[in-house]
Parts: sequence; C-alpha cells; structure tokens
Amino acid sequence: MHAPPPAALAAELRARLEDNAIPGRAAGEKRYLRSDLHHIGVPLPAMRGVVRSFTRRSGQGLGHAELVDLVTDLWTQPVHEHRSTALLLLDAYAPLLRPDDTALLEDLLRTCATWAHTDLLAPFAAGRLLLRHPREATPAVLRWTADEAQWVRRGGILCFLPALRGEDTFTRWFPVFTTAVDPLLDDDRFFVRKAIGWTLREGTKHHAAAVTGWLTPRLSRAASLTVREALKRLPDDARAPLLAAHAAAHPRRGRRHAPTRRPEAPQ
Repeated sequence: MHAPPPAALAAELRARLEDNAIPGRAAGEKRYLRSDLHHIGVPLPAMRGVVRSFTRRSGQGLGHAELVDLVTDLWTQPVHEHRSTALLLLDAYAPLLRPDDTALLEDLLRTCATWAHTDLLAPFAAGRLLLRHPREATPAVLRWTADEAQWVRRGGILCFLPALRGEDTFTRWFPVFTTAVDPLLDDDRFFVRKAIGWTLREGTKHHAAAVTGWLTPRLSRAASLTVREALKRLPDDARAPLLAAHAAAHPRRGRRHAPTRRPEAPQ
C-alpha cells in the first residue's frame, strides 16, 4: 500500500487540525507560550488523536522519504499546531529515522521557538534515535548540548531522558550525560536549568544513589531549580539533607534571587 503524496497528506492533516480547533483557545495559548507563531487553538491531546487517526487511515504506506517531506511541509508554515503535529509524526514513525536524520532534527531544533516544540522533539524522536544508533547520533547530541542557543541546548539535554529513564540503559549513558552537563551547571537560563534537573530526576527512578552521588559534590554550583527538580522523586528523608546542604552552600540566595518562573508543562 502506497501513501498519497506528502503535500496531499499535509493538507489532510491541516484540515483535521482545523476541525479540532476550540473557539477562543488560540489567543490564550499564544499568550501562555509567549509564542510568535500563529495558533489555531487545538489542544495537544487532540493533536495526538489526529496523528493516531492518520497513522491508521492514511499513513500505512509512509516511507522514510515521504515522512521527511511531510514533516518538512508541515514545519514550513509558522503555525504552532502544524509544527507540533510534525513532531508528533516523527515520534509515531521514529523507527523510520536514520542516523543521518540528525541533520533534519538539528534544523528543527534550531527553528524551535518554544519549549513546547523542543520538548516534543528531543525526548522522543531524537532520544530514541540516540538509543538506536548511539555511535552515529552521540556526536550530534553532544554538539547540541554544548550549543549556546537555548532551545538547541535544552534539546540536547533532553535527548538523554529515555536513556537515563531506562533501568538497563542508565549505566551506559549516565557518564556521557553528566560529562556533557557538568559545564552547564552555571548556565543561568531557566529552561536549561530545569532540563538538567528533569533528566537527572528520570535517573533517580532506578539509580537514585548514582544521581545523588554525582550531584552532592556539585551542590555549590548547581542552581536551586536544578536541585529541586533532580530530587523530586526521592523520599523526604533522602531529599531533605541534600536540600539543606544546597541551601548552606548558597547562604545569600533567597527567593528574590530565583529566576522568574516561566510557563512550562508539568513534569
């Protein structure tokens, strides 16, 4: 079975998104995300539903070339939901991605203008590619992590989420991740700090001792946001001493010095 041309599939998806738009939602979401993109007001669960329906009805014969063309077509227009759908498609068809698709993923990361898109791309399509093709994908992910652009750096960090979340993959990837983020602990940007803490937190699911063992001697360098995120899953008796040690290492830091909280999906 062959899928229709990518341009026709993109038009179909755009029409389905329009059908799922909620009147009055677009303006509020645009303000919430501080977005420069056009919004049509489709909630993320509805976008996921559109993609699931698409993969069952229209996307059965989609190959690698068609996927890339479809994603590129959807990304071209500066519409929030079109771009979100492109990233959801990359996740749905992640097994089709090849090592050289890191170039495509990097292009998308560099044109992401919001955490909402970075967070749909990095932990899913890119993170899964890293696990499937570690030798080829690792240099790109490490390059993104070191990049000065906020969304590229956040994306590189979040690529490690699946690796640190997995009980069997943690041991291999934790040293790679920590070597990459150690120099980033001084980054003062909210979304970078939170990404480091979020990824560390995923590691505590199965390997809390390794995470806290790495973090403890770095408490004087790590931001409060990073530490709080990293320790969220720990029981109170394990978390409290580390938080106290962090506070003692930063006696002059108070709430008035904390970075302004930005809107972000709950993690």
